[in-house]
Amino acid sequence: MEVVAIIKKKGGTHMFFNRKGAEEKPEEVLMSMEVYACNSCNGWMRKDFATDDLLCPLCGDQTSVEMRELPQISN
Repeated sequence: MEVVAIIKKKGGTHMFFNRKGAEEKPEEVLMSMEVYACNSCNGWMRKDFATDDLLCPLCGDQTSVEMRELPQISN
């Protein structure tokens, strides 16, 4: 998809082309991941990035293990 914008300015007309939407984006792969979710706020962290004490990085409360469908990331 190509977007064309025509801008009229004093003294002439300018055209701009946007091709960002034309390129294909890779399909996002969702995986079932183990996460630690906070019991008192909306904070959570992936198991791979969890702190040693398993406390919420936002509020410091205890977390519990949950499974979530998350995009695969490379670390």
